[in-house]
Amino acid sequence: MIEPGVITTIHNLPQSLRQDPGNVLTSTSDTHMSTTDTHPPPFKEGHTWSDKLGILIPTDLIPYVTEEPIYVSKRQEKLKGKQHEPGSKGWLDAFYARKNHQESVDAFKLYEDRLSARAKLWGTSANSIEYREGMVKDLSAFQDHYHQKITALTDRQLFLHDKIKRGKSVHKTNQQLVKLEKELAQFKIDYFSVMDDNASHYRYKGHTSDDTKELEFRPNKRITPSSTGISRSHDHIKKARSALLIKED
Repeated sequence: MIEPGVITTIHNLPQSLRQDPGNVLTSTSDTHMSTTDTHPPPFKEGHTWSDKLGILIPTDLIPYVTEEPIYVSKRQEKLKGKQHEPGSKGWLDAFYARKNHQESVDAFKLYEDRLSARAKLWGTSANSIEYREGMVKDLSAFQDHYHQKITALTDRQLFLHDKIKRGKSVHKTNQQLVKLEKELAQFKIDYFSVMDDNASHYRYKGHTSDDTKELEFRPNKRITPSSTGISRSHDHIKKARSALLIKED
């Protein structure tokens, strides 16, 4: 019999009960953790799993999605009432609208920044940079067009002169040359026959297109009499009196 408080060494323990450093018993909690299966989150191409919402969200929406409730209408928002279920079409549409709005804001900001940078290079303001760029672009295009047309004529002129020098068809070539030189003397290209005068940079400085001028001319405008009925009757009386005085004389 073993008395309480006395440490006793037990000999001849069965081999199965002896503690082996390699056979350490684990706690029930450790056993539970090791045997519990961990399921991976659902996967869908182009989507990301949200642990907080417990749904798959389109990856391009991730930066814009919050945990705030999305109400079905403005009225329900005031009443703190009915909400869209996270992941539903209405819920997704609300965040897509937010995404589109933010992208528009970002795009406009980028446009303004680039506008300011170009304006700085030109030494002008952001308000007039597009006007200047448009005018320079059109002037360059017109010069190219003018050069192309006039070069064709001058090249032909040189060709005809050379032909006369070589004595080939002199009479006929002289006639062609006279006609060509007359054409060169009258050569003219109207600027707005090449350029579009309805472009925004022409409206910037108050340029008026021919169509607008025609509308402003208003050939069928009714002429309003400059005098009133009273003055007309007064003039009639004066004329009648003058006629009587002439007869009396």
